[in-house]
Amino acid sequence: MQKKYNWIYRGMAIIFCFILLYLFACVPKAPKEQKEPKERQAALSVMPTTAQAGAVIFISGYQFLPGEEVEVIMTVGEVHHSLGTEKEDVIVANDKGAFEVKSGIPVKTPKGNYKITAMGNKGSMATFNISVIP
Repeated sequence: MQKKYNWIYRGMAIIFCFILLYLFACVPKAPKEQKEPKERQAALSVMPTTAQAGAVIFISGYQFLPGEEVEVIMTVGEVHHSLGTEKEDVIVANDKGAFEVKSGIPVKTPKGNYKITAMGNKGSMATFNISVIP
């Protein structure tokens, strides 16, 4: 009698395997972890490197990504001053990853050494130190 039902057990085992295969194939995969953009080192140049408060300065950035929007900030104490956007709403690196803007040192900046930072929206970053004299 066992031989008579043997083919039924095999058929049920095969059907069960197909059901398991179908169930495991339908399980959604876990989403891939999104990585934060890595910080890219870029270059920044400011001319002149020493100036009085209110003086005009020229800021040049290099090695940014082409088309990257760049924010240039000068930190004075606890205050962050946006530079280079007087004539433009947004600074955008050209097809070679460079930009040049004209700006001014904030008028009430006291004598001292300050950092100018350029941060791109695609992860590029550069800093440059300037001195403000009386």
